[in-house]
Amino acid sequence: MDKSFYIFTGSEWVLQKERINQIAATSNLNIVRMDSFADAYRQISTPSLLDSSHVYVIRDDKDVIKDEAVQNKLTSESLKNNIVVLLYNSVDKRTKFYKTYKDAITDFQPLKPEILKKYVQKKIDISDDNCERLMSACEYDYGRCLLEIDKIWKYVEYHMTPGRTVILDAVCEKLLEDGTVYKAPYDAIFDFVDAVLDHNINLSYELYGQCREIGEATLVMITVLYDNARAVLQVQSCESKNISKTTGLLDWQIRNAQKHIGIHKNSELLQLVEILHKCEAGIKKGIIDEKIAMDYVLATFL
Repeated sequence: MDKSFYIFTGSEWVLQKERINQIAATSNLNIVRMDSFADAYRQISTPSLLDSSHVYVIRDDKDVIKDEAVQNKLTSESLKNNIVVLLYNSVDKRTKFYKTYKDAITDFQPLKPEILKKYVQKKIDISDDNCERLMSACEYDYGRCLLEIDKIWKYVEYHMTPGRTVILDAVCEKLLEDGTVYKAPYDAIFDFVDAVLDHNINLSYELYGQCREIGEATLVMITVLYDNARAVLQVQSCESKNISKTTGLLDWQIRNAQKHIGIHKNSELLQLVEILHKCEAGIKKGIIDEKIAMDYVLATFL
């Protein structure tokens, strides 16, 4: 393969960056980022007194893929002592460009968890459990892991007394728990409903915050909680052996409701259902402010 140019694809930009740095270091060349290959080639072709060469990094230049005349310049003779690295999210395998240059393509896909773990623990010596927590918080994205690891090291540098033994696991746990290590919100509505029906107050409010952060509609939260609370009430109060026939609930709804049996009295579940119904009607009529409706439900029920 011609070592004068490379094609990198995939979403794992950190590994791409590390590979580019490695190429530059091995070749003893500086990295220059350009908007297009045409710009880079113009600079390569222009006579210069300095006669300096570079590693040119170019992202998403579609002209290279479409124009064979441009592709013909991707040779060591045309590039002289320069190196070109073309970056794309992906290259269509059906194209002539892919078939011609597939040997020059390196695909950088997200690391598998077991591989990512090795990379992370090379950067910071933490336990397997804390490594898993950190990777999970970063959604198994290597780049985000590195940013959060940098936060941990900066915390150590700023807060720790010189000469004092640093327990990195303790620092990692602290920053995970106090939110310094950013954990992306996720659609937690069903976990939120389970927490409310289990009367787990702290978790209920934490997951409610997650729902709010991703913009979950209040009416959706009210509806899902209402349906589940009503199902628990029906199953818990049912005296028949044939719960499905008596309540009209499907088997999966019954199984889901049975997880919460015995935690609340029937009267408490009935109160929750009535509050939710009142709030839903109030929001639709414009009587209750949607922004405070769920806060009212949680404060009243929990």
